Formats: sequence, C-alpha cells, structure tokens
Amino acid sequence: MSNGSIAPSDASQRRRAPRRNKWFRLLLSGCLPFLGGCHHLTLQQRSDFQAELVAVTADELLSLAIAHAQSGDLLRAEQYLSAAQQRGHDEATVAYWQVRVCVAGGRYRSAVGHAVDYLRDHPTDWSFRLVAATLHEALGEIARAELELERITSAAPRIPLPHYRLAMLYRTRPSNQASANEHLEEYLRLAPNGRHAAEAKAVLKQTMELSNGPRLQPFPATVDPTEQTR
Repeated sequence: MSNGSIAPSDASQRRRAPRRNKWFRLLLSGCLPFLGGCHHLTLQQRSDFQAELVAVTADELLSLAIAHAQSGDLLRAEQYLSAAQQRGHDEATVAYWQVRVCVAGGRYRSAVGHAVDYLRDHPTDWSFRLVAATLHEALGEIARAELELERITSAAPRIPLPHYRLAMLYRTRPSNQASANEHLEEYLRLAPNGRHAAEAKAVLKQTMELSNGPRLQPFPATVDPTEQTR
C-alpha cells in the first residue's frame, strides 16, 4: 500500500486544499461518503505507540482509526489503519478508510496511491475502481479516468453511475458525442429515476435539438400570376 513516499507532491496539494476539497467532495459524492471537513493534525508522537498495538485486535485498531479520523486526528488515524492492515484486517475496508483520511487531509496523491495499490490485488472491485476513476478525474487526469470508467462499463455494464460519468467526460470532445449519448441513454435505462436522470435527459434533449438544426419557416405561398385580383 502507499507509504506516503510522494510527500513533496502532497505538500503542494495541501496548499490548495481548501479550494480542492470542495471539488473532490462534490465529485465523489456519488460513490464515497466523506468526512465532514478537513482538520489540522493533532497527533503527538508517543514512544509507547507500538506497545499499545500489541494489546488490541485488528477490529479494535480499525475502530480506533475511525474514531481518530472523525475527531480530526488524521495522522494517528493513518497509523492505526496501517496497523490494522498489518494485523490482517479486511483489505477493502482498510483501503476505503485510507482513501477517506487522505482526501480529508488534502493528500490526494496518496489517496490515489492507496486506491491503485488496492486495485492491483483486487482488479474486479468495480465500486472501488469507480472511486479511483473519480480521484483521477478530480486531479485532471482525464485519460486515466476514462480508462478506468471504460473498464467498469465494459466488465460491469449494469452499474449505472459509471455510464453517466463516462458520458460527461466524452462530451468534452466533439468526436465522442455519439458515445456520450449512448452512455447517457444506458444510464437512464438502468436508473430512470437516478440522481443524475434529469441532467442526462436535458443533455440528450439539447443534443437532439442541435442535431436537428434550426426549424425552417415555410416560404410564403406563391401567387399565381394568372390569377386575377378582385
């Protein structure tokens, strides 16, 4: 799993955290619930931390990690998550919280690193791959986001949200408009009352109107020159 070796990049990301956190949470809201705000790290290093770990189970370590994350002690949360992982806790759950904690702390590259590491061993976890795609999109890595979404829609076509997300990325390029419409239609077929249904319908309607072009007004009726005016 990611060990934070890309710290210089993370440092530059943290400087932009207030602005980017809002964007990340909006984009990720459909696939991952996030912590209610970023907090300053409050951990004070303690020499007996490793000794504490010996006395608790993997489940207790995870519970401690979540409690520290929710209180704003994100660094201690990451330490407990790493300990829970080493103790053999469920990888999906640990990775899920690692991503949440990193995003809450503005460490987006580390969040992507955790997601990529987890998917390397669990390539068919489509829900988590959707999270990874969303992180790539939010970081501006559109080609990588499209690749991840294409893998999901190809292998698990009955999941609605990836169709919508992929369509919205395709719409940014005129050459992909047809594919975008196909994915919007599939999203509506799978989730006719879904969260993005109204927007999908509006986009399809607008596309149809543009493709049909302006409506031509009929020419005035031609006057027969042989007709006598009364």
